This record gives sequence, structure tokens and C-alpha cells, in this order.
Amino acid sequence: MTARVGAIVGRHLIYRTLSAGACFAGCLLPAAVQGNETEIAYGFSQSFESSDNLGLDPISLGSTTFASTGLTFGLLRETPLDRFGLTASGTLRAVNGPGAESGLDDQRLELSYDREGARSAFGINASYLQSDIEFLRPLEDFENDEGEIELPSDLDDLNGTGTRESYRTGFTLELGQDEPVGAAFSGEYLALRYSDTSNSSLSDNDRSNLDADLFLRFTPLVTGTLGAAYQVYDAEDEEQTRRETNTGYFGLNFEVSPILRLETQLGYTTIDTREFGTVTQTQGPSGLLRLERDMPNGIVSAEIEQIVTEDGDIRNFLAGRSLDLPSGSFAVALGVADTDAGGSDFIGSLDWSQELASGAMSARLDRSLRFDEENGNTLRTALFFDYAHDINSVSAIGLNAGYTISDKTGGKTDIGDFTVSYRHALTRDWGLDLGYRYRLREELEEPRAQSHSVFFTMRRDLVFRP
Repeated sequence: MTARVGAIVGRHLIYRTLSAGACFAGCLLPAAVQGNETEIAYGFSQSFESSDNLGLDPISLGSTTFASTGLTFGLLRETPLDRFGLTASGTLRAVNGPGAESGLDDQRLELSYDREGARSAFGINASYLQSDIEFLRPLEDFENDEGEIELPSDLDDLNGTGTRESYRTGFTLELGQDEPVGAAFSGEYLALRYSDTSNSSLSDNDRSNLDADLFLRFTPLVTGTLGAAYQVYDAEDEEQTRRETNTGYFGLNFEVSPILRLETQLGYTTIDTREFGTVTQTQGPSGLLRLERDMPNGIVSAEIEQIVTEDGDIRNFLAGRSLDLPSGSFAVALGVADTDAGGSDFIGSLDWSQELASGAMSARLDRSLRFDEENGNTLRTALFFDYAHDINSVSAIGLNAGYTISDKTGGKTDIGDFTVSYRHALTRDWGLDLGYRYRLREELEEPRAQSHSVFFTMRRDLVFRP
């Protein structure tokens, strides 16, 4: 019942916000005619795809063919002081075969507003996403605003059939920028809802966090930070889990020299977890020590971090080096993660991008030990590779691959996908995509599930400034 109510609320949210966005766009257009500050984008796509194992089951239930019609709308308005963005999209899909049902899917709505003041800044955002689990995006599509891969928390359990809905909203507020005393506040709320799922491990949950920081700029070279963070995780799982995390901390940042920087932070964390009506508490000191030095062609760094978790403290030791290449960039960090549970694991990251004579290539690797709200301390390795080659001025080929391994108390899960595609610009607005996609999923002591699919897409993108 809760999931059904969530779905209805989500659809009403989309319709109401779209109406409000349309009214807002109408109000903006007169001003945009004078300042040319508004950009409106429309998108249309028609695709056909066939998969031999859409649900990614260990034993395929048969081939599935589907046709998808997608519509997108985007509005962006920018002035010297603020920025407003609205994006809405949806896909109408007709399915023939096992693994999914026909209907409206991939309903997406994103709203954002940012405003800059003389010495302050404010931002607010909200989003809604509904998708059939069988049609979730490839791994490399999970990219945040900073260009980093940010995998969803429920990735390992997203298999089988069902519907997933995500509600997210957040805000940021900065006061007293570059003044002797300043402050920053931020908050975020994320709700995940599931309905008609075949995987019993998926349960509705809510995540909230609030952060507050007070900045004390003692000198132009020394800044102190006094802060607090509050997080809540609430799940409708078998244990009826509720976890509250409180952290208080104090930090000092030093500009030791024009090329040397030192960041320090010391805090204390308390975690209260309720499961089956019983509350347990975990607490301890947390901290961070980071040193950076500018080099002629990049940065060299060293970092020590301690994180308090319900499964025991995690201590990370990392050393890194970044390089500015003539036509690209390269950054690498290597280290060790140590836990109270015993044992150490190699961790690190790599981020490499290179512009080619007729295309581009990039690779990203991340291996880290972090606390997962559902699975405890989890060692995750994620690798992503992208390659694009321009055949001529109107056509190109692309290769995209993603692979992730999560090692946790409950077992090990491998997820991967590989896509090769050909893109051709038919006209200025119309384009053609066709390609092949391979997906795999493997769990400990379970047979490997894999699928092969081919796709064909016609698309049109139109952008204009009224």
C-alpha cells in the first residue's frame, strides 16, 4: 500500500510541477526576449531493441522485443545573479515477451534554482525518477554534478522485475563568503520506493542529512571550521532499521606556503541503531589529515582518515599524484584501508582522460571501503572506460564499459555492462544510433546471468533561445 501511495504521489508531483514550470516559463519569456537569457530544449526519440534475457535471470525466460518512444523538455534561465533549470522526460514503451510490461516508464523530473549574492549563495533542488528495474541505465550513466561516478546505494539488489521510484530534494546556503566569520548549511532528503518487485531484498527507505559549518578566518592563511552533521536512515525492512548518526568536529586549514596546504579535522561520532526494537550505540573519534603540494605539472598529496561505522572504525591511508597532460589529465591515488574487524585491503583511484586526433578516451577506477546502510562495511571496486572515435564530420563510433565488484558480509556481487554504438547525424536536428549491449551479473555461489541485446534509435534534439 505504501509503495502504491508513493507512486500516485510521484505522478501528481510531476504533473503539478510541470504545470508550475510551464507557468514559470511563460513569465520568463518576455524578459528573455530582451536579455536572451532563456534556453528551451525539446527531444524526441524512437527506439527498437531486442534482448535475449531482459530480466538478467540466471536462466533466460526468453527473448523480449520492445519499442520505446521518448520525450524530453528542458528549460534553462540564467542571469548574472541566479539560475533556474527544469528538465522533464518520459518514455512510452510497448513490450512483447517476458521480463516487463508495456506502459509509461523512465518518468523523470528535475528542478534547480541557484542564486549568488554579494557574499552569499543559495541553492535548492528537487528530483523525481520512476523506472522499471529491468530498464535501469548502464553503470557509466551514474555521474554526479562533479563528473564523478556515484553509484546508487541499492545497485547490488536491482535485478529481476518491479518498479523503483526515487524522490530527492536538497538545499545549500553560504553566508559571509571571504569574510572573517562565515557559515554554510546544507541538507538532503532521499526516499526510495519499490513496488511489485521480485527481489525481496529491496525495501522502502528514507535517508536524511543536515550539515552546519562555522568558518573562522583567523588570517588569510589560516581558517578554522566548527561543524556538526546529522544523518538518519529509516528502512521498512524485516528489522525495521533506524540509524541516527551525530558528528561534531573542528578543523584547521593552513596555507603553509604558496605551494603547500595542510588540512586537519578532528571530531567525535555517535551512532544509534535500532533493529527489532533494540537500540545499540557505537561511538568514537574521527579525523582527517591531508597534505597537498603544488608541482610544476600537477599536485602531490598524502592523506590519513578515520571513519567511525557500526561495523567498526575504518582507517584510510592514501598517497596521490595528479598530472596536467598536454591534451588530457591523469590522477592516481594508492593506499590501504584498515578496519577494527581485522585485515587490510588495498584501496585507491585512477582518473585518466585523453583527447585524441579524432576522438577522446577516458578511464576511471575507484576501490574504496565504505559503510553501506544495508550491508555494513563494503569493499567496492568500480571500473569505467569510454572511447569515442569520429569517423567523419557526421558519424562516430563509441565504446562504453563499466564493471563493479562489491565485497560485503553477505557475499560478493559482480555487475558489468559493455556497449558499442554507431552514431550518424542525418540532418542538423535528426540523428541515428544503433549498437550492441552486453550485461552480466554474478553473485557468490550463484550462476552467472548475462544478456545480449541490439538496439536502433532515431532521435531529434531541438534547442532554441526565444
